[in-house]
Amino acid sequence: GDSLTARAVRSTRRAMRFDRAGRDGDARDGRRASSSRAPSSKASFTVVIPALNEETRVREAIASARANASARVIVVDGGSTDATVRVARKHGASVVRSERGRGRQMNAGAAAAAATGTRDASDVLVFLHADSTLPTGYGELITRALAKRVTGRSREWGAFEFKMGGEREDEGFARTCTRRAIEFGTNARCRLFGMPYGDQALVMRRETFDSVGGFDELPFMEDYIMARKLRRRGAPALFSAPVTTSGRRWDERGFSKVTLMNQVIILGYHIGVPMEKLAEWYKKT
Repeated sequence: GDSLTARAVRSTRRAMRFDRAGRDGDARDGRRASSSRAPSSKASFTVVIPALNEETRVREAIASARANASARVIVVDGGSTDATVRVARKHGASVVRSERGRGRQMNAGAAAAAATGTRDASDVLVFLHADSTLPTGYGELITRALAKRVTGRSREWGAFEFKMGGEREDEGFARTCTRRAIEFGTNARCRLFGMPYGDQALVMRRETFDSVGGFDELPFMEDYIMARKLRRRGAPALFSAPVTTSGRRWDERGFSKVTLMNQVIILGYHIGVPMEKLAEWYKKT
């Protein structure tokens, strides 16, 4: 099973490189054709969930994805040492194994989906973190939002609103207000600048994913860089319901510290700080 998946990944990547090379001469026409086609009302959804030692959370992510009965759910395991793979299979997901790294894992999931399914304009990829859950009716929300035409073009990608999970009943007023402030700031950033992050579940058409070359396989920040690539093709749709993402990182390390360091890392990226150094900063946060 693992060798078949590896061959599928390699084959699909070669096909992606070939497709991009073949489109170099008519990229403008390709973008125009891509943007003029609205997703089919019978869009095909594949939810890709990268995971690493997420046995306690991956079940809920899978359940939220499978609430859409027609969706394929692929968990890409990056070498878990706990029961993540067993839990994923038990709850109805296909499992692909990959080297560690969210960007690499999400590319492997997209490749596995392409190798075993069809590839046409109705295919939509949803990249969901293992500690996040999709809202009820997400398929209809995506289909409706991507079909809307803006300045004559339908949307190619989007993301959900952000909601922080893990709130406790005994949590104080100040912490609750801080959570709401982070949610408000995240959603405002998306509306103003069109830059959603991975904890909002990035969504894109299959042809768009292929056209931008998939995720950059970096230690982290793959979601930020993907959003930048997609933003050049057009503004995202912000779906009118939230993905709920675990607030464990904020809870464990502090709201202010995490929020501030996220901005420092983005600034560091833009002024040329090496990715390895940024990854060190992130791990210390």
